[in-house]
Amino acid sequence: MSFDAWVFGILMVAGAVLLASVGALAVRRAVSAGTLKSNHEVAGYLLSVVGTLYSVLLGLIVVDTQSKYQEARAMSQQEADSCLDMFHLAYGLPLKERIVLHEKLQEYLDVLVAQEWESHSTEGSFVDFAKTPFRDVWWSLTDFEPQTNKEQSVYEQLLDEMQKLSDGRRYRMQISKTSLPPVMWGVLIAGAALTVFFTYLFEVENTKAQVLMTALVALSLALNILLVALFNNPYKGYMRIQAYPFEYDRKVMRELLKIRADK
Repeated sequence: MSFDAWVFGILMVAGAVLLASVGALAVRRAVSAGTLKSNHEVAGYLLSVVGTLYSVLLGLIVVDTQSKYQEARAMSQQEADSCLDMFHLAYGLPLKERIVLHEKLQEYLDVLVAQEWESHSTEGSFVDFAKTPFRDVWWSLTDFEPQTNKEQSVYEQLLDEMQKLSDGRRYRMQISKTSLPPVMWGVLIAGAALTVFFTYLFEVENTKAQVLMTALVALSLALNILLVALFNNPYKGYMRIQAYPFEYDRKVMRELLKIRADK
């Protein structure tokens, strides 16, 4: 978790807790104790209904956000793994085809890391800069005609890895354009505010105790909403997935080529 994410989280949670606490003090000063106590029975039932409905909604959104983030991480790892696996499998091809495939895979990773991955931070979603080298990898495979049993076996494995690479890339390009709809953000924030507001309708003899309880409710809600905010888009924001697996692949490919050249 980056330093910026910590700062964002602390400011967001602290702000929510402070606002809820100030609201509790303001209501206690503005409304008489007798008035609040007369509403305890009805407010208690309503709070349980509102709190239950909102907790279910918030829990589902948090789980969905986390699941989408983990899936996006796995698909990006699959895309990177397939690139390196194809590079290794290419050593089972004839020299000419091997050189071409190695060059195309390296070009794909170079463009992906240097241009495509960086484009997401400025454009909001991935720009398809690596489209041409990606297609070149496909063409280099489809143009190849295996001549031996060994080449046929390697070719089939290459096609399997290419399919995985394509699936990972397609998923990444599509999921980067999605995020929680604004209306859902409105529902989340309004629901949290409504739940905290209901805590104001109870009168506790000790003011500090009531403020503390209200602050704890706000803290719990703010932490869950913070999770949604941080992991909303897997490739954007403070917790966005990094391009490290692809950078690692490039490093390994260069090392392998250097080792082979030295022999």
